[in-house]
Amino acid sequence: MKKLIFFLATILTLQLASAQKNQTQKKQLYEAATWELKIIKNPASYQLPAPPDANKTKSELASMKKNTIDDKKMKEIVYWDAGPPSYRWNQIGPSLVTPVKYETLMRTPIAWMNLAIYDATILAWKEKQKHKRNRPNLADASVKTLVATPATHSYPCEHTLTAAAAAYVMGYFYPDKADSILQLAKNAGQSRIDAGVQYPSDVEAGWKLGEQVAKEVIEKAKQDGHALKTDAQINKDPKKWTGNFAMGLNLPKFSPIVLKSGDQFRPGPPPDFESEMKDLKNYKPNFKGNSLAYYWANNGGFDFWSEEAAKKLFEYRMSDDAPASARVYTTLHTAFHDAVIAIFDAKYAYWGIRPAQYDTTYKPLLMTPPFPGYPSGHAAGAATSCTVLEQLFPADAKYFRKLAQDCADSRFYAGIHFKSDNEVGLQLGKKIGIWVYNDFLNIDQLGSSAIKK
Repeated sequence: MKKLIFFLATILTLQLASAQKNQTQKKQLYEAATWELKIIKNPASYQLPAPPDANKTKSELASMKKNTIDDKKMKEIVYWDAGPPSYRWNQIGPSLVTPVKYETLMRTPIAWMNLAIYDATILAWKEKQKHKRNRPNLADASVKTLVATPATHSYPCEHTLTAAAAAYVMGYFYPDKADSILQLAKNAGQSRIDAGVQYPSDVEAGWKLGEQVAKEVIEKAKQDGHALKTDAQINKDPKKWTGNFAMGLNLPKFSPIVLKSGDQFRPGPPPDFESEMKDLKNYKPNFKGNSLAYYWANNGGFDFWSEEAAKKLFEYRMSDDAPASARVYTTLHTAFHDAVIAIFDAKYAYWGIRPAQYDTTYKPLLMTPPFPGYPSGHAAGAATSCTVLEQLFPADAKYFRKLAQDCADSRFYAGIHFKSDNEVGLQLGKKIGIWVYNDFLNIDQLGSSAIKK
């Protein structure tokens, strides 16, 4: 009898614990509805009408049950169901970049895309919490689902609003590809209906919300400063960097998204590079140094850090949390966007000379980029990205810091940066990363010792 009583008491305790856990999880599912929007200023204007009534819902269910799934549809379902809604678009976005259109690349379109996704997702969570529409298979058990049913409410469809927000923003930056991008977005929405986890009206509402948010984000992006003409002239002083063409010369006129200004964390002027030139000339190239130089020459951009973020989303089992995933991508790419402006502000404030210009007898391993060297863009971009990621994924802080250091060191091994270019770049990037991360979490930054270090 005692064993039976103990057994029943244990079962009751576990049931109560499970119920409490489920209740906590339910609250956490919609916590994102309270998060601060980044671009949208008037969320009240983004409220959706109520979902269709019972008769329309019944009709939608009937049409879904008649849906035939062929191999092509199944491939779309599997493709778009991989990871959070923002995952595929952070793969697609970098693939749209055309190197020859560096003016567009310098505007960091991926940041604007993620800002649209983020704000649309937060607005969607407000609507989900308000309307509480059950998923199709919960309304009718005979609806066949081909993927795991999300734990959140159905209306509006988060995959569709993500797709619409991303597609319209990227279509603005890459108008020659706009039609094909929008078709991808349509496929994403349809895949959720075909998978049995969204009503057609969920998808329709999601598209409307995503498109509406994208339009406001695009208007904000149009004011980023890219159209401003710079009166800056290429330096002629032979003791500084000079050339026939200076990439990103107008970037210091761009408006940051989070930083107060491009020169907010501008470092002091570069040192005399005489001793550092000796260090470079005394450096004996080796396999490790050369491999790092080539590796980071191909992997120093935002697409590399986006892939790192994606890996951590899966490793930390965050892939089912659309708002949290969107926040990771958006914080990362917003920081990178602002870092680009801050880096070029410093470059063109000082016109720091490159090693091959300082000593014309020196032959670097890699081709020298067409802009000043101080501070290192690779080092600052890596430090910005790694600082954001280590805040978001603290258990991997050591891993991220090593990535940033390797990236910085690689530019010395390549012979295109002095050590101080890299050291100052790391310091600058860390300050930017902390500032942007704190902004996203609404942390008071006045007197922040972390930023001063």
